[in-house]
Amino acid sequence: MEILLRKQTRDRILFVFIFYILFTLPILLANVYYNDDHGRSLYGSTWSKNGRIFSTVLMNLLDLRVRNILDLSPLGQIMGLLVLACAAVLLTQRLTRSQRPGWFALSMCGFPLAIQPFFLQNLSYKFDALPMLMAQALAVFAAVLPLSWSCRKRFVICFALLVGVMGFYQTGVNTYLALAILVFLSDYEYGETAKAWGDIGIKISSFLVAAVLYKDLIIPATIHGQFERHLAVTLDLKTLPFHELGENIYNILALTSVLLTQGAKPLLLGLFGVAVFCSLLNAVKYFRQKTISDFSVGILYCALPIALLTLLSGMLLILKNVEYVPRILTSFSACIIFVNLAFMRGFLRKLGWVPLIPLVYYFVISFSYGNMLAENSRFELFHVQRVSSALMDMGYQGGDNLFLYGEEPLSPIVKNAIQAMPILGKLKPDPAIHDDEYFGYTILRSRGIEVPDHTSQDWLQAKECLNPSYKVYETADFMIFRKDHFFCVQEKNKSSELKE
Repeated sequence: MEILLRKQTRDRILFVFIFYILFTLPILLANVYYNDDHGRSLYGSTWSKNGRIFSTVLMNLLDLRVRNILDLSPLGQIMGLLVLACAAVLLTQRLTRSQRPGWFALSMCGFPLAIQPFFLQNLSYKFDALPMLMAQALAVFAAVLPLSWSCRKRFVICFALLVGVMGFYQTGVNTYLALAILVFLSDYEYGETAKAWGDIGIKISSFLVAAVLYKDLIIPATIHGQFERHLAVTLDLKTLPFHELGENIYNILALTSVLLTQGAKPLLLGLFGVAVFCSLLNAVKYFRQKTISDFSVGILYCALPIALLTLLSGMLLILKNVEYVPRILTSFSACIIFVNLAFMRGFLRKLGWVPLIPLVYYFVISFSYGNMLAENSRFELFHVQRVSSALMDMGYQGGDNLFLYGEEPLSPIVKNAIQAMPILGKLKPDPAIHDDEYFGYTILRSRGIEVPDHTSQDWLQAKECLNPSYKVYETADFMIFRKDHFFCVQEKNKSSELKE
């Protein structure tokens, strides 16, 4: 805390914070609800069922409320980015061994914590952004605890921070593990051999204790919903499920591959290849020392690229039902820092400006994404309003039953943007109307359409209404069927028509 209060540190925090805000600016200007935001804004629902207990506590404290939470955006993003900027400066100071790192070092080591394309999804949530940013920041704080502190103090604080990470957003642990490796290797290179080994031992032990506490106490007490329990199911590690583990890694790498298109592919793969080459050179250097400690570090350098890619999955590796979405790739920041560090040391210093090119590209993605968000919301709300008006014209009233089928049409402008930049397709919000998913009913409720709750079995049985004899309304985009007090909306989007 004392370090953060120094003027020279405050100036650097402000520098990083300004660039974080610029990166997030397109999202703030779009000002749209993203996925779960619809339900949280309409009902004030929290995270009480999915293990993210500190997310609920934090938002309740900000609202000075005990139950329903309110939409405070963009205050949440701003507060979270400020805390993450503090963490970014501490990380840069640790990796560079400088209390006054320059703008270049801050760009290389601090910016990637938030300025990376997959993190745009985390920043898009009006409600979830602050807890996710807090998880990312606490993960960094835990990875850079001062070596001058006693072992007991580091263990206790690291343990507390990791419990906080899991209580805010569980995949922040992946960031912690990846950065812990990079910090260990950095400490070792700067000659802190014994301290580096002791520090990584403390980090591993505190992580294991925190993970056991979270798994055995917090998860059983806080995960209640059927959907949440489905996502929390773990693999049976006793059977050595190599196929499932490999499939999880493959799906994560497939998710990151959307970034590798056209000109970005040779640039990003080339930079990563150079970093891998430098890592292998460091491994050879330590193998020549012929001590057990140096030999172990050499092995770690050899495994470092694979370890960082594996940690993109991290704790998700052991889960049976994983949602492969960009927001889980919080540790992609560590992969970027790994590449950047290669250009900050040794013979590549003179080419240190090269990693700044992807940084500029990430800003291009951000601004393209912000424009896509605004257009997607405009087109979607227009369509939902048409559906709402048609339902009312056809006599829909409170107490009637409503069922949705098919998927809403996609804006031609959004479709063109996704074709030009495929990562935008992964970042795009889920369609509001998509079969029986609750987003569609939630957004209709926000437009004044009262929709009673129903089960998936009710939805399947209501398909009987999708009969031409019950059709009461039709446009180029959707049809409405009515049978007594049952209304069914069938979208006509050809890419997602129902399979009979």
